[in-house]
Amino acid sequence: MSSWAPGFGPMRGRLSPMADRAAHNGIELWCPQCRAAVVMPEYADTAVCAACGSTLVRQCRFAPEGGADAAPLVASEEQVLRSVQCSQCAGPLSAREGRRILVCRHCGVRVVVKQRGGVTRWYFPARVDRLEAAAIAARWLHEHPGVAKTAREARLVESHLVYAPIWEHRTLLAGWEFGYKLRPQTELISSPGKALFGRSGGEEDVRLDVRLVKEGVEEAHLKERRFYQAATDFEELGATRPRVTGRELLAPLLAGELEPSATVLTAQGSAVEVAARGRRAALLPLSGAVTPDSHLFTFRESTALLYYPLWLVRFQVGNRHCRVVVNGRDGTVNSGVAPASNRRRVALLATQAVLALVVCVTLAWLAATRDSGRETMVALAVIVLAAAALAIWRFRMVGEVEYHEPFSG
Repeated sequence: MSSWAPGFGPMRGRLSPMADRAAHNGIELWCPQCRAAVVMPEYADTAVCAACGSTLVRQCRFAPEGGADAAPLVASEEQVLRSVQCSQCAGPLSAREGRRILVCRHCGVRVVVKQRGGVTRWYFPARVDRLEAAAIAARWLHEHPGVAKTAREARLVESHLVYAPIWEHRTLLAGWEFGYKLRPQTELISSPGKALFGRSGGEEDVRLDVRLVKEGVEEAHLKERRFYQAATDFEELGATRPRVTGRELLAPLLAGELEPSATVLTAQGSAVEVAARGRRAALLPLSGAVTPDSHLFTFRESTALLYYPLWLVRFQVGNRHCRVVVNGRDGTVNSGVAPASNRRRVALLATQAVLALVVCVTLAWLAATRDSGRETMVALAVIVLAAAALAIWRFRMVGEVEYHEPFSG
């Protein structure tokens, strides 16, 4: 789980050194062939030893605590690396970090690396670079209404690319639903008008009548259902979970292909729990029938982690900070927080107070110059004065302008 250092509002600026090292460096293991150090990022499944070129895969084993002579009452999980050789010719396998299909350089046999926990990992390629993200954030500060004038010219402090994980559960849904629907139906109703209005026998009154009718439902289903769930705390980032449709271009998450300065956040949650929630969501009735009789089942289920690029851009004005989260794919502003300007609100409050004072003076003058309706004029003046006093009493200065992109995914 990633931790954040204070000083960046809800998303608090920078990654802490511990989280930064965990995201970039991963776990340091040892090559079983030459005993050289190999750094395995958390999200990678395979690696190549830089010293001897061996293809290595991650493997977990349980080792008893308390030493070799101790009774194995408590076991702790230990991650080790295992060298992979071709099952046909025992030759070396060419691999890249995170790739699941290894190709033998000698005989061309392909070996599939087993997934960890049945979860595949993909990422959305970033289309916005660092300078573009900073320019988009600066433009938002300059154009967004309500931002203080001093904050519109804030100084850029840093921009950091973060890949935030999102759980995806896919399944094929098949089955049938039976029941009925209630839908409105419009009808033209004709009635003789002679008895009421003295018209000739050939004339009729025509009116529209709307009533609810029952409509039978017999629907067959064979479709793919997707379920998405945040795998990190987006509120801690100060962001809104981006909308994912399942039709975006994805690339396998390989350790060597991401921007070196980017941070891949550790995923939270369990694939088993996500799959159970996705299955329950997929089995909900789809037809909208009243008291439906559903016979639905799921098959070909898969769970994946999707890593979404977000630029965390921070500005500084005096001793105050502004932060803007920029979508790394389409360049839109995901969220932002900046010091607020109260000049317009104060001017509006002053205008309302002056108008209320003018109304009160006018009502008092009318009550003094007219003989009738004095009590009404005085009562109105008191009401207007009380409303103005209440508005002034409830007025508070706004410290920050906060924006979040509407979420519809």
